[in-house]
Amino acid sequence: MSVTDTSAQFNTLKNQLTFRFRRLYSSINASSFIIYGGGGYGKWLFSFFKEIGLAHKVKCFCDSFHDDNKTDFIDGIPVYSPLKCARLYKDATFIIASDYYEEILSSIAKSHYRDIKTFLPDYDERMLQKQLIYYKNAPDPQRVVSFNYTWFPIYAEAQKSGRLSEYLNYVLPLLDDQNSRAIIQNRIKTFLTGDLAYIDKNPLDPNEYFSKDFYPIGDDETLFDCGAFTGDTVRKFSEFTHNKYRKIVAFEPDEKNLEKMNAYIKDAGLENIEVVKAATGKENGFISFISTGTMGAKIVSDCNTDSEKTRVKLVKLDDFIDYHPTLIKMDIEGAELDALAGATEIIKKYKPKLAICIYHLPFDFYNIPKFIKYLVPEYRFKVRQYIPGFYDTVLYASVP
Repeated sequence: MSVTDTSAQFNTLKNQLTFRFRRLYSSINASSFIIYGGGGYGKWLFSFFKEIGLAHKVKCFCDSFHDDNKTDFIDGIPVYSPLKCARLYKDATFIIASDYYEEILSSIAKSHYRDIKTFLPDYDERMLQKQLIYYKNAPDPQRVVSFNYTWFPIYAEAQKSGRLSEYLNYVLPLLDDQNSRAIIQNRIKTFLTGDLAYIDKNPLDPNEYFSKDFYPIGDDETLFDCGAFTGDTVRKFSEFTHNKYRKIVAFEPDEKNLEKMNAYIKDAGLENIEVVKAATGKENGFISFISTGTMGAKIVSDCNTDSEKTRVKLVKLDDFIDYHPTLIKMDIEGAELDALAGATEIIKKYKPKLAICIYHLPFDFYNIPKFIKYLVPEYRFKVRQYIPGFYDTVLYASVP
């Protein structure tokens, strides 16, 4: 096998994921399944059930907008509305196979069929499951960040050239504890081998973004929340500080996410929050954006999906330097390094605490701390992991 032939890594990961999800779905104690979602996710799930011998338990597909006056089928299985599914199969478990699971769960909770049994794979399992889905139906690469098994040849080439050793020799001494170093090393071992046993060793931290283990947090903080999504980080921050903070500036370009975040802020009665409808980058302007209303919304260089493509405002954080930020969080689907470049003056002048996701691109674990260290040599770093597998790896930076 040549250095760039990574078929062994592909097969190792695929076999482990298949085993993991065969065990997961076989463990569900239900006489029948209803697959809630007739898109690519749901169709893949049915094909997987056929592969593992569980297709006979699937009675129908469920589509929130299906007209039951029509007769539709997916792979020979009928498609019904949620209400009809619930009436026909009262004891079934509804497996929600959709990225819009939050909306589906909310709709069920408000419905006449709110007592149906639902199954949503754990957040980490869902993310790992996506890796397996993409083996059979690879998406447009612009739509998906952290499409991780495509990183195998990238890491193999970096190892062959010696770049990977160079990156590790630079980064590991910067990290303040062995936990941080182990997380980086275990991730790399999995990318070099395809074996989840390495990355599964990483301990999971319960306190994402806000913990005095990462940096001190007072009651006069100004948080820049880049990639504010639906306000989940705003909620965590307000709860952690008991609503004692100076200001929150939440940057989010996705219209659907903005609606949910503004509704949450209003319902929670939170104050001193400014919502900026924009993405963050290294310069001001406008940029193509895939707007999905989910965690997958992201900046792209271009987009072939006209129904989802839009132009959004792009701002650099240095334009907000007068806000005197003390803490910056970034989870922006691979645009973190550009957004940090747009915050150069803020970082140099105020040396804010930083919580930056480093799992979206293959070498963010190296490029991001290197850039931060270049701007302010005094920064020290920690890395923490929040779910099993490839996602939610965060770099924390602060000046002692």
